[in-house]
Amino acid sequence: MNRPIIRLFGLFTALFAVLVLFTSRWSVLEAQSLTGNTANRRPLLEQQKIPRGLIYARDGTVLATNHRLGNRQTRRYVRRYPTGSLFSHAVGYSFIERGRAGLEKSEDGILTGKANEFASLVKELSGQQQGDNLRTTLDPRLQDAARSALGGRRGSVVALEPATGRVRAMVSIPDFDPNSIPGNFDALNSDASSPLFNRATQARYPPGSTFKVVTAAAALDSGRFTPSSVLSGRNNKPISGVPLQNFGGEDFGAVTLTEALTNSINTVWAEVGSDLGKRTVLRYMRRFGFGSEPPIDYPREQLAPSGVSEPKPKRRM
Repeated sequence: MNRPIIRLFGLFTALFAVLVLFTSRWSVLEAQSLTGNTANRRPLLEQQKIPRGLIYARDGTVLATNHRLGNRQTRRYVRRYPTGSLFSHAVGYSFIERGRAGLEKSEDGILTGKANEFASLVKELSGQQQGDNLRTTLDPRLQDAARSALGGRRGSVVALEPATGRVRAMVSIPDFDPNSIPGNFDALNSDASSPLFNRATQARYPPGSTFKVVTAAAALDSGRFTPSSVLSGRNNKPISGVPLQNFGGEDFGAVTLTEALTNSINTVWAEVGSDLGKRTVLRYMRRFGFGSEPPIDYPREQLAPSGVSEPKPKRRM
């Protein structure tokens, strides 16, 4: 075989190897990243042909269902949310035009029937592929009560079962109607009140009086305090050189730690925290989960860990 033919053969072999390499890269090595890319609408187009599983509240109320459009080859399913804005942030949305959010995103594998790969393959081959239903721990009555309690004020409410950590209510105000996402997303996204922002999982609000439980746990474990330890609960008591107020300016005398926790007395728990020191309090904050993402079934990009906020640097004139 002469030399030019050998070179030509080598060139074609090299080109074929490059072709195999690049097709393998896109179809195998980077298949997962391509599927998860927000600019890739093909998975959403394919999923429109599959009826997504229904999402239920704790009491069986339907929070997300499907509306069928077209027939046979043109048949597709569009998501509908019967409760409107009541569970907008908790449930989220799923639309080909705008992707997914909330439980619709974090539990997409279940809702499209892909959580069990073998079962999904059998359903696909049989032509009966459909999503699996999802039952949440959300309670419509508690959700409505929490939203009413906010009274339209910007903020959030989360109600948990202490023994299990189950989320019974998750409200974020301002909210939105997920049914309006396809035609109203840009307006919602540019709204100054940020209705798409989930304040329950993404905002960093001061913990308020719930933090007294953290301080109490640290105090009792330290051995320096007991439930019967007595401290002054007077109003305007200086803590670290600054007078501190009790709620409503209420003045208490000598009280036990049990009474101080029952009545949520600010000055007592501020004194206890100051006596324990920053390191001890920070250690117990971490034990209670501060600094970590909440362990709930929700998209990671829609979770923000709580923790110590660094003070903003002062601007020099």
